[in-house]
Amino acid sequence: MRQKLFILITILLSSCNELTSTKNDKLVSRVGENYLYESEIPDFSFYEDSLIRKKVFIDSWARENILFDLSLVNLDQKSIINLDELIERYKRDLYINSYKDILVNSMVDSIISDSEIDEYYDKNLNKFKLNEDLIKFRFVKIPLDNININKIRNGLIRFSSFDKNLIDSLSFQLASYSLNDSLWITKRDFFNQVDFINYENEKKYVKKGQLISKRDSMYVNLLFIDDILQANSVAPRSYLSDRIKSTIYNNRKILLIRELNKEIINDAIKSKKYELYK
Repeated sequence: MRQKLFILITILLSSCNELTSTKNDKLVSRVGENYLYESEIPDFSFYEDSLIRKKVFIDSWARENILFDLSLVNLDQKSIINLDELIERYKRDLYINSYKDILVNSMVDSIISDSEIDEYYDKNLNKFKLNEDLIKFRFVKIPLDNININKIRNGLIRFSSFDKNLIDSLSFQLASYSLNDSLWITKRDFFNQVDFINYENEKKYVKKGQLISKRDSMYVNLLFIDDILQANSVAPRSYLSDRIKSTIYNNRKILLIRELNKEIINDAIKSKKYELYK
C-alpha cells in the first residue's frame, strides 16, 4: 500500500512540475488549439538580425498550423483516409527499414580483401570506362623571390626520396603545392588545383613527362605531369578501389537482406507466429 501511495505521489509531483514548467514558459503565439512557447523557438540571439529571424520562424510556424487546420476542414473524407493510409505506410516503412539497417549492419562482414577487389575489377572491366581524362601530377607555386627555386625545380623533375623530403621541408615557403603523384585525379579537379591551366590552353601545358614553368607577377608555377589516361580508357584499379569496396559491401547487404526475409518467414511459421489459412 505504501509503495502504491509513493508511486501516486511521484506521478502527481511530476505532473505538477510539468504544469509549472508550462506556466513559467512564455506563450508567444496561438493558432486555433495550437500554442507556441518561447522554449520552442531556436536561439537566434547570436545573429545581428535576430528579431527578424525570430519573426520569420513564428510566422512559418503559424502558417504551417493554419494550413494544416484548413486542410482538415476542406479536404474530403476520402482524401483524408488516403493520406492517413500513406502516413501509416510511411511510418511502418521507416520502422522496418531502420530495424533492417541495424540488423544487417551488425551481421554483414565489412572486411574486403585485395583479392576480392581484384576479382571484381577483372570481371567488370567493361563497366569501368572513363568519362574524362585522369592525370597524375606534382605541382608547386613558389614566390618569385624564393632562393630555393632551382632546388625545388630540379627536385620536382627527379622526385627521388631525397627530393621529396627536401620539397616537403620547404613546403612552408610555397604558396600552394600538390605532391602526391601516386593518385589519379580527374581533369576537372586538376584544373581546380592548377589554376593557370583550363580547357582553352590545356594542349599547350598538359604534356606528359615534361616540366612546365609558368610565371606571373608574383609566383613561379612548376608543374610536372607524371601520367595521363585518356577518356574511354579503362580506369585503373587504384582509382576505383574505394568504389569497388563500397559496391561489394552493398552487394553483401542486399544478399543478407534476401536471406533475412526468407528466414523471418520460416522462423515465424516454426514458432506459429505466422499462419497461412487455406
